[in-house]
Amino acid sequence: MRADARRVVAALAGVVAAGVVAAAGAPAASAGQEPLIVGGTPTTIDEFPATVIFNVDGAQHCAGSLVAPNKVLTAAHCTDGVKPAQMEIIGGQTNFSDTTGEKAGVTDVWQNPDFTMDGMQHDNSVLTLDKNLSFKPATLVQSADDPAYQTGADVTVVGWGTTSENGDVSDGLLKVTVPVADNATCAEAYEKIGDNFDKASMFCAGVPEGGKDSCQGDSGGPAYVDGKLAGIVSWGQGCAREGFPGVYTNVGNDYQVISSHLG
Repeated sequence: MRADARRVVAALAGVVAAGVVAAAGAPAASAGQEPLIVGGTPTTIDEFPATVIFNVDGAQHCAGSLVAPNKVLTAAHCTDGVKPAQMEIIGGQTNFSDTTGEKAGVTDVWQNPDFTMDGMQHDNSVLTLDKNLSFKPATLVQSADDPAYQTGADVTVVGWGTTSENGDVSDGLLKVTVPVADNATCAEAYEKIGDNFDKASMFCAGVPEGGKDSCQGDSGGPAYVDGKLAGIVSWGQGCAREGFPGVYTNVGNDYQVISSHLG
């Protein structure tokens, strides 16, 4: 059984300030995989200008990162089964309830062909927007051998997800910093509960005692190391649970194929 992907599902739908944050029309994740910022602190879009809201059918679905003026990198489990016409990207907005962000439609989606919902390997997609956005794009880590993936490296995760497992989504942008976890230890933890952790296309980050993590609604959002986009929020066992760090797409591992779709 696969743990939960970290996009918004119906159980997390709620009202945020003046706007309704509801479940997207995409298929719900299996019971177990869930992403949002738990144990985080408020931040602003000025600190992380490449972070974008990814709505489907007008409702909160996932997050993403601007990686070129008209390209957004997000998680493949956020695009699986969703048509470009259903998608909307909003940049430059700290709060969901704000209405001043730059909006763009999506004209094309490249979804990594090696991704499957069962395995979650290579969980990345590139969206082509119908206009350029004016914000500074993120810089990508370019190799799986980058020091960003060394055990103990500080990872800063950003998003609007829930602030507790099965809790309410956050109106304001949040961030949390957690260390890269040992790959072998992470793989052992997840394999004990029947999940396949792919050491090549994934990495883990979190504290052993739990309490800090991404959660539902953070899927597709950025995980930065030393200012570079090293990961994409992907999946985990619940949120911030002891012994189960969050799982992220290894951007460096898939850099070559991702970058080939950014031109």
